[in-house]
Amino acid sequence: MLAIKAQLAKETSDIAKLELYRLIGEGYKAMQDGRTSTIEEVREKVEQRRKERG
Repeated sequence: MLAIKAQLAKETSDIAKLELYRLIGEGYKAMQDGRTSTIEEVREKVEQRRKERG
C-alpha cells in the first residue's frame, strides 16, 4: 500500500513538472513571437487547465 502511494506521488510530481515545462516553453515561444500576456491572463489560463485535469 505504501509503495502504491509513493508511486502515485511520483507520477503526480512528474505530471506537474511536465506541465510547468510546457508552460515555460509556451511562454518562450510567445516571447519570440512578440506576444504578451498579463499576469491575470496567465493565472486564468493555469486555473482553467487545472479544472480540465480534474
